[in-house]
Amino acid sequence: MRPLYISVLIITIAILIGAETSYGQDADLVLLNGAIWTVDEANPQVEAVASLEGRIIYAGNDSGVGSYIGDDTRVIDLNGKFMVPGFNDNHVHFRGTGALLHGLNLLDVSTAKAFVARIKEVDSRFARGTWITGGDWSAYETWSVGDVAQAGRVVDPNDPYGNLFTPTKDMIDAITQDRPVLVRRFDRKVYMANSKALEIAGISKGMPDPEGIEVVRGDSGEPTGVLRNPVRGAVESTVLVRDNVRAHFRSLIPAPTRAQRIKETLRTWDQMRRIGVTSYSDVTSGPEQLDIYKELRAKGQMTARVRFRPSLENWDDMSRIGIRIGFGDEWIRLGSVKAWIDGIMGNSSARFYEPYTHNPGSRGIWRDIMFPFERSPDNPEDMQSRLERLALEADRAGIQLTVHAIGDEANGYLLDMLERIIEKNGLKDRRFRLVHAQVMTKEDIARAGKLGIVAEVQPYHCTDDMRWMEERIGHDRSKGAYAFKSMWDAGVIVSFGTDSPGTNASRYYLNPMLGLYAAVTRKNMELKPAEGWFPEERITIQQAIKAYTYNTAYAAFEENIKGSIEVGKLSDLTVVSENLLTLDPDQLKDVEVLLTIVGGKVVYEKEKR
Repeated sequence: MRPLYISVLIITIAILIGAETSYGQDADLVLLNGAIWTVDEANPQVEAVASLEGRIIYAGNDSGVGSYIGDDTRVIDLNGKFMVPGFNDNHVHFRGTGALLHGLNLLDVSTAKAFVARIKEVDSRFARGTWITGGDWSAYETWSVGDVAQAGRVVDPNDPYGNLFTPTKDMIDAITQDRPVLVRRFDRKVYMANSKALEIAGISKGMPDPEGIEVVRGDSGEPTGVLRNPVRGAVESTVLVRDNVRAHFRSLIPAPTRAQRIKETLRTWDQMRRIGVTSYSDVTSGPEQLDIYKELRAKGQMTARVRFRPSLENWDDMSRIGIRIGFGDEWIRLGSVKAWIDGIMGNSSARFYEPYTHNPGSRGIWRDIMFPFERSPDNPEDMQSRLERLALEADRAGIQLTVHAIGDEANGYLLDMLERIIEKNGLKDRRFRLVHAQVMTKEDIARAGKLGIVAEVQPYHCTDDMRWMEERIGHDRSKGAYAFKSMWDAGVIVSFGTDSPGTNASRYYLNPMLGLYAAVTRKNMELKPAEGWFPEERITIQQAIKAYTYNTAYAAFEENIKGSIEVGKLSDLTVVSENLLTLDPDQLKDVEVLLTIVGGKVVYEKEKR
C-alpha cells in the first residue's frame, strides 16, 4: 500500500501547489513521479513533464509541476516508470511493412505445414478473388542455420540458398482454387505460383518458359509452381539482375485498392503505437501513400509523424513545386530523396573493394542508377556517374541526399562523391545520410566524421548478419561492420531505425527495444555470443537512446522540435516498463512499452493485467 499512498500524496501536493500559485498555464496533460531521461544534456533527468496543445511547457521536478495542473488537466502518475522522448525510426519501408502486418508474412516459415497454415489464415480474411502475394519465405531458416559463421565455407554462387525449403503449388491448390497466389523467397530469386496464378500468366505444361524465367517442372512437364529468376553466376557482375518473375506478373496483379492501403496504413500505425514509435521516415512509398497520409491526417487518425522520402530521380518534380529541406509541417514533412548504389549482404550483392571470401568471383554490384557514366558538364575530362549528376542537381536545389550503401566500396564511393559535391556546390549544412553504412574501412569512418555524415543505421542488422558475415567477407573486414562506436567516436552522427520489414519483422515489427539491445550488447536473441560480436563496437544505452531519438530528429533537420524532452518541443513521449539506464543490457529486448503519447495525446496505453 505504501507506493500507492506516496503516489496519491504526490499528486495531492502538486494539485495544492497549483491552487496556491498564480504563475504557469493549465496543461492538457501532466506526467509526474517518473524516472524521465530527457536526452537534453543541459537537463538530462527530470521527474515531471507538462504538455499544452501538443507542446512541452514544463520539464523538471515534481515540486514544480503543480502550477500547471488545472481542473481539466489529465494527470498521469508514472509511479517511477521510465520515460524517454518518442522513438523515431529512421528507415521504414512502409508499404512492405503494412503488407506484412495486414497480409501474408512467411519470413519465419520454412515447413510445408506452417506454409499451408499461413496461406489459409490470409485466405480467410481476404475478399474472394484478391491475389495473395509477397511472403518472403525462409528468411529465418537462412539466418539461423548452424554453419553460417564458419569462415572459408564456399557456396554455390548460382543459388547459395538452394537447400532451403521451397513450397509448391500442390500444397495449396486445394484451398485456393479460385484465388491466385504468387509468393516469393526472401531473396526474391525464387517465386511460387499456384495453379490459378499460372493459368492467368499463361504458364502451362505445353507452353515454353517466359523469357528470362525458369519454370521448374515435374517429370511429366507439368509446372510445379516454382519460378526462378536468372542468376549472376560466379563471375563479376556490375548491375543487379532483373526480377523477371515480378515483371512478368506485374501487369496481371491488380494494384491494391485504396481501401486496402488505408487498412495497411492504420494497421502499421497501430503497431507503432504499441512499441512507442512516434515518428518515422517512409523511404519507398509513392504519391498515393502521401495522399493517404493527408486524408487520414485530415480525419484526425494520424498517430505517428512521417518524413516522406521519394526517389532521387523525382528531385526535379519536387523542386518545381518548391519542395526543399524542411518543406511540410510537424506531421508530414518532405525535402529528402533516396537512392541506392549497391545491393545487400543477404544475397551477397553489396559492393566491396575486394572479392567476397565465400565467392571469390564477385565483389558485388552497382545499381542501375550508377549508369551510364557521362562526361561532367563542369569538366569534360571527368567521367561522372548518373547518380552523381542527379545528386549534384538535387543538392543544388536544396534537397537532402540519402543514399543506400552497404559494402565498403559503395560507402567509399559516396564519400568521394560528397567531396566533389562540396567542391562544386560549396559548403552548407547538408546532413548527407549514408543509408545503412554497414561495412566501412577505418579510413572512411574517420573521413565520414570530418564530412559531418549522418549514418542512417539499423542496429538489428548487426545481430542478424553476424551469423554469416565472417563467412562472406572474412574476419578482418568484419571489424568494420556495424562499427557504431567507431563511428560515434569519429564524430559521425549515428541515427537508428529498423529498415522494417527487413529485420526480423515477423516477430518484432518495428520494435526499438531490439535496436537498443543489439547496439548495446551486439548479441542475437539467444544472447550469443556471450561477450557480443566485436564487443569493442558496443555503445552505451545513453548513446543508443540518443541515436533513436535526438539523432534521428537531427538527421531530418527536426532537432529543434523533437528528439528530446525540452520546453517548446513536441510532446511525443514513450513510457516503458523498466529503467533502461540501470537494467541489465541482456534484458533490453524484453522491455515493454506502457504508454505512447503523440502531440500531448495518449495514443496507446497498455492494459493493466
